[in-house]
Amino acid sequence: MERCDPERPTYGFTVAAAVEAVPFARRQVTVLVGKLGFSISDETVETVKLLASEVIANAILYSSAPCEVAVTRTDERLRVEVTDTDPSLPSAIEAGPDDERGRGLLLVDALADAWGVQPECPGKTTWFEITPQPSTKSSGYDSTGAPSSGAAAVRRTDREDGMESQSKSRALSVPAGAGEREQAA
Repeated sequence: MERCDPERPTYGFTVAAAVEAVPFARRQVTVLVGKLGFSISDETVETVKLLASEVIANAILYSSAPCEVAVTRTDERLRVEVTDTDPSLPSAIEAGPDDERGRGLLLVDALADAWGVQPECPGKTTWFEITPQPSTKSSGYDSTGAPSSGAAAVRRTDREDGMESQSKSRALSVPAGAGEREQAA
C-alpha cells in the first residue's frame, strides 16, 4: 500500500499470526525504510529493526492474529505503525533479571524519539518514530535490506539529544493530533 501524498509516502504489509513471521517482517520494514528516501546510518537501521521486531512480536503474541505494519515518513522522522486486533493497551513492566519477556516496551521507550498507542476499532495501533541519523558512509545494506559484507549490528547506547528531554514526548497514549492516519489509496 502507498499513501496518495507523494510528500508522505506510506508502505505497508500484513504479518501472519506466527512468531516465526517476525524476522521476515523486520527485513521487510528495512526494505520499506529504503524506499522513503532517507540517508540513514547503519546504527539507525539496526535500531529500527530492533524496535519493529519488538512491536510486531507483541502484536502477534497478544492478539494471536495477523497484524498490519505501515512504514512512513513524517517530516524528518521515520514512523513505524503496527495495528493489531487486541484492544488492550500495552504497558511497560519491570522484568526480573531472569525473565525472558517484559523488556520490549522499555527498549522502545529508551530508543525511539517518540512512541504511543492509538485505540482502533477493533484493536489498537502501536507506533514509534525515529529521527534518522545520516549515514557518513555508504550504507551497509543492499536493496533487499540485508546486511552487505562487512556490515555489523550496532547497539545504540547513547543519544545525542539527551534521553531526559525526549522522555516527555513518549507516552502510552497518543498526544493530541499524533497518530492520526490518512486513508491509504
